[in-house]
Amino acid sequence: MRLPDLRAYQVHKVIDDIDLEGVVVPGLRGTFHRRPRDGRVETVGLYAYRGAELFMAWGFVGEAHCRYTAYRSDDGWTSPELGCPAIRIIRANGHVRGVDVGGHILTGHRGPGRLAAAGLGECEERTRARVPVS
Repeated sequence: MRLPDLRAYQVHKVIDDIDLEGVVVPGLRGTFHRRPRDGRVETVGLYAYRGAELFMAWGFVGEAHCRYTAYRSDDGWTSPELGCPAIRIIRANGHVRGVDVGGHILTGHRGPGRLAAAGLGECEERTRARVPVS
């Protein structure tokens, strides 16, 4: 499986401060691309945090879930994995404290359901090594 070549797609829509699992993430942009293929519409969502690409997920319009996901790493893109991206909401004392997106930890300190607005000292991104599942 190869990564989608976004040059073959058209931008369908862009959503700034998009939510993941119901949590709005300031600074996270989702850019959605589409193209016709065999009577269906292929779609690719490319997610970037403060301009740095984090992951892309793709499949066909109308499917309940993503077919594949790939994550950005220091060495480029990871190999595509089956299914939707690994997303985990980090909570403490009943408040959202961050979102783990395939090993990229986006943190904030601004109350339930919303991460801190992008700004020095308010949000930071930490990365950790991804552990492959065998």
